Amino acid sequence: MQPAIPTGALLDRVRADLGRPDASTQQLRSALAEVVPAAEELLAQVAALQGQLAQARTCPVTGLPTRSAWIVQAQAVLEAGPAAVLLVDLDAFKPVNDRFGHAAGDAVLAAVGVRLAEWAAAEGATAGRLGGDEFALAVPDAPGLAARVTRLRTLLTAPVAHRDLSLSVGASIGTARTAGLDDPGLSAALARADAEMYQAKGRGRRGRRLARIMPLRTSALLTRALTPRKAA
Repeated sequence: MQPAIPTGALLDRVRADLGRPDASTQQLRSALAEVVPAAEELLAQVAALQGQLAQARTCPVTGLPTRSAWIVQAQAVLEAGPAAVLLVDLDAFKPVNDRFGHAAGDAVLAAVGVRLAEWAAAEGATAGRLGGDEFALAVPDAPGLAARVTRLRTLLTAPVAHRDLSLSVGASIGTARTAGLDDPGLSAALARADAEMYQAKGRGRRGRRLARIMPLRTSALLTRALTPRKAA
């Protein structure tokens, strides 16, 4: 069995054969018979690489674009005209994960992904998962945006059926309209939406950090207060 000719060398040889003015029909057929399998192999490799790239750009749990893929799509929405960027953070998601397990948490995330995708498709928007329980959307700005965001919140907070459970989470949504920003770029819009989202939660980032620390300090104080003192 003859060793396979490297694809590049094979294509160079076939190109030379096809360019010969004195090449016979049989020689041309023979050249094409060699190049077709090589072309098919190259196309198969390209298709495999495209599949891997698409998989890397898609969250396997939610089916939404990952952060890097969403950024590209969101920038296209912003460049097309006035737009709004929404940042969504699920409330009380961690207790669902902790109490009922990761399968339950994934069920909630999957349902949220479907609902976000459906809402985005109806609005001409693009939705993506930034990480954890945080999601983002870029939507063309239009009258009635606030009412449509309210509808989105209602969709996201509907119960999720998982086995014999009915799981519910909240959703805090921050909205930033590019028309109201000094810098209409995506980074500035995300920063504004982030601030609006935490305002919707009723606390800022500092408050969120303190909320994680305070229970530990309070618990320690209570422990000391409730521990009987030894008699002197």
